[in-house]
Amino acid sequence: MSGIGFDCGTYNLICCKRNADADFDCKREVNAFLEMPLDNDFVFNMMKQAGVPLIRNDDANVAYALGDAALKMAYTMNKVDLKRPMKDGCVNPKEQDAFQIMNIMIHSLLDEVSKDGELLYYSVPANAINEETDADYHRKLLEAIFNAFETKEGWKVSPRPINEAMALVYSEFADKMFTGIGISCGAGMVNVAFSLFGAEVFSFALVNSGDWIDKQAAKATGESIAFINHEKEKIDLGKEPENLVERAIKTQYELMIERTVGGIKKGLEENKDKQARLDTPIDIVVAGGTSSPPGFDTLFSKMLHNADISANLGKVIRPEKPLYSVAQGCLVAAENAGGNP
Repeated sequence: MSGIGFDCGTYNLICCKRNADADFDCKREVNAFLEMPLDNDFVFNMMKQAGVPLIRNDDANVAYALGDAALKMAYTMNKVDLKRPMKDGCVNPKEQDAFQIMNIMIHSLLDEVSKDGELLYYSVPANAINEETDADYHRKLLEAIFNAFETKEGWKVSPRPINEAMALVYSEFADKMFTGIGISCGAGMVNVAFSLFGAEVFSFALVNSGDWIDKQAAKATGESIAFINHEKEKIDLGKEPENLVERAIKTQYELMIERTVGGIKKGLEENKDKQARLDTPIDIVVAGGTSSPPGFDTLFSKMLHNADISANLGKVIRPEKPLYSVAQGCLVAAENAGGNP
């Protein structure tokens, strides 16, 4: 069975295929870059020879280190100005080289195409309901990147977009006939979709996710965003905060969940007729890097079931590897599309 799943996230790019044992095989690259002055060709060429993925912009006299290498260099050099090609779930219009950078990083992950025209499903967000975003423009840019890819054999892929929250449903709810609510909590957005037997009933996105939590908690505490991001990775949301920073981070998580639950409540109330067909509770799957802290699923479940939602909601599930679930769901969608590009 062939097919490729690709999660185009604000912070992570993840490509997923099946290995020889039919298990998921995912490769990840940080969706970020580090800008460095291009003082001389010697430094640039030495870094190239050392295996650092680089591109140069001679007009601006700078070079960009890409992906995981950029993250490591930023940490080693004590630089906090790591840049992102994407912002709030979409390609960042303020980064003039964003398209070129993402093109290189995405193509570098696509090194195992099985045949010409292999079907590839890539994740896209819904349009945000609380801020103006252009998900359609973002989808077209990604489509152009995937259409431009070609292997050394001359093979290309056949790309199709899929809502990233729907991809979660495909990844985790096969045993429930692809019925349930998927919630993808990434760095740039929270994406939500309600699926009924694999068909999308409603979806929405909020620009209140991981990056927003970092920014708001930093503002509340006077700490740097980098420091908040580091502390966020250590927090247990199931415990009482022990200091100001933990309190600020947990408060922003609660606000994010509150707004997400409000959107779910509205969507379910507007689609009561479709739920009437269901004789089992609607389960919810939460995934994505922002959902990684211990206690997140418990906190989400508590706030969801305290929200006075009339629908018959079931349990909140978090996958064993929440970072890779969207990419896995994209692959499942490609495999179940019948192999016809």
